[in-house]
Amino acid sequence: MKPSTMKLISTAVGLALYGGSAAMAEVKISSDDGKFETTLGGRVQVDGAWYNKDNVDLGGNGTEFRRARLFVKGTMYDVWQYKGQYDFAGNETDMKDAYIRYAGFPFKITVGQFKQPFGLEELTSSKYITFMERSLPTEAFGTSRRIGLGTNYAADNWTLAASVYGREEGDDTDGDEGYGVGARLTWAPWNEKTRLLHLGIAGAYEDPNDNDMRFRARPEWHQADTRLVDTGAIPDPDTFTRYGLEAATVFGPFSLQGEYIGVSAESDSVDDADFDGWYVYGSWFLTGESRKYKKGAFSRVTPKSTVSKGGGLGAWELAVRYSTIDLDDGGIQGGEEDNITVGLNWYATKYVRFMANYVMADADPVRSGLVVPGEYDDDDHDVFQVRAQIDF
Repeated sequence: MKPSTMKLISTAVGLALYGGSAAMAEVKISSDDGKFETTLGGRVQVDGAWYNKDNVDLGGNGTEFRRARLFVKGTMYDVWQYKGQYDFAGNETDMKDAYIRYAGFPFKITVGQFKQPFGLEELTSSKYITFMERSLPTEAFGTSRRIGLGTNYAADNWTLAASVYGREEGDDTDGDEGYGVGARLTWAPWNEKTRLLHLGIAGAYEDPNDNDMRFRARPEWHQADTRLVDTGAIPDPDTFTRYGLEAATVFGPFSLQGEYIGVSAESDSVDDADFDGWYVYGSWFLTGESRKYKKGAFSRVTPKSTVSKGGGLGAWELAVRYSTIDLDDGGIQGGEEDNITVGLNWYATKYVRFMANYVMADADPVRSGLVVPGEYDDDDHDVFQVRAQIDF
């Protein structure tokens, strides 16, 4: 890497540590005529976790780089936008975003790999989510990133997005690839600086074309090697319909958020099944800040007091979440799980955050094939995990 590039990145990280403005923290390169602009950035999240083993072994305690990402994004000739983002966590390279976008209309058109329009928690960046891991139903049922063609429109109080997509880059297929179509509509009748009401609805229809489909979720702890709830590969999959309802509100330092997500799964060889799950959580900024909202998702929190050389307290947030999922229905027995998570977040600056989560997981893994049926009826785990995060 050229010394000048290293200096740019080092400057960006330094500004993040010391709480520079959003414009100052970005590493931008522009052409003299202003027709080309490129921004470099990334994030690093380092986790540590400890848990008590019950009956099912979820893996060992330890540490990991949860995310280590670099991205490049930019604009050409005012209306053409692009982004490429790779994750290097786990000593592997994983493509996340890779798309081209046309912004010359009142709405935008995107082609490539990007997050599909489904779910408030899923569409809120991992840099800004309240807990270290997304909830059980979001992990199990979210469409996440897919290669596709999409369009979206965003106004001050509502958004509308739709897409047609295939599978995620790198997914194996058995023969021809399947397809999906999805859409999401959000409305924020109140959308002020410290006062918000968000309502949303989303749906997706998928035909996997006989390729493997399964639904599963870690116990809101990424280092877990075993999923306590897991349908396994659904035999002879036909079609799947996903649907979601979402709501959130902010009143100054207090906020509430929740979602219900369901899936109707059809198979040619077993009984059709309906899976579902939901979560709800509340958060409170002890230092008086508010969660920020932009274009149908939550965004960056700005502390009233930044921790720097001259002192400062940062922003402190306390949150509690309940989430539940049921993967038992029809001819599929994937288990059930209920989790309670207590979280504490310290935003030292706009770009540096420290997190601590205590997760109490109560699962019924017997029917999910993890143990011999009848040996025991439930499995309880307590997990304590921490994270150090910086983004630029």
